[in-house]
Amino acid sequence: MTVAVRSAGSFVDNLAPWLGPPLALLFVLCIPLCLIGNNVRWVALDPGTYRDGFAKYRAAERSGLAPDQLSDISRAFIDYFQAPAGRLNPTVTIGGSRRPLFNEREVAHMEDVQRLMRLVFRTGLLSALYLVAFAAGLLDWQHTAGLPVLGRLLLWGAALSLALLLLVGALSLVDFGELFVRFHRLSFRNDLWMLDPSRDYLLILFPEGFWLDVTLKIAAMTAAESLALAALGLFLVTRR
Repeated sequence: MTVAVRSAGSFVDNLAPWLGPPLALLFVLCIPLCLIGNNVRWVALDPGTYRDGFAKYRAAERSGLAPDQLSDISRAFIDYFQAPAGRLNPTVTIGGSRRPLFNEREVAHMEDVQRLMRLVFRTGLLSALYLVAFAAGLLDWQHTAGLPVLGRLLLWGAALSLALLLLVGALSLVDFGELFVRFHRLSFRNDLWMLDPSRDYLLILFPEGFWLDVTLKIAAMTAAESLALAALGLFLVTRR
């Protein structure tokens, strides 16, 4: 990796001799950030994620909500993750009476979740923009001579992504519940995420198994993309 970083540094030598290696290292770090961030966005905004999860974990039966209400709830979540900061609390009909779906604790937790999701989305987008800008700058400066350098950086970034996936995958399969708890403790500064699965609809609609499936789906997507980037990197390194 050191050779690739030093080689990439030459395209900004006239700007600042010390700037190239940090920029190249940032390129490598941005690869998993880009892949994971944008895959989280894709899965979170995909209606199929909710439809399939609700069907698999019998959300209608467990919550008492009709299928058309579950569809509306899915759309509410998708819209909420793309909306300005605010509250999420759709109104539903349960047992013949209209009521807000979530209690105040759940609403407050979803405000935290929205902030986290917007941060993840933004990180994925900015990382993608940086990857494109770096590659364009490298190739504009070095032309075809920069292709092997770009290839080595892609290989390192793909390797980093796969290493992170192996770690998370192993932890998920060993004890996903513990990983899920640690994630919440690291991501949130309060205990609003500690809800009651017998009465709080966030846990009734989205049980732990739902999140395990989502995690594995994001991991599978990221792994496939990482392998594709590794193949591209290998091609660029070995091409004549």
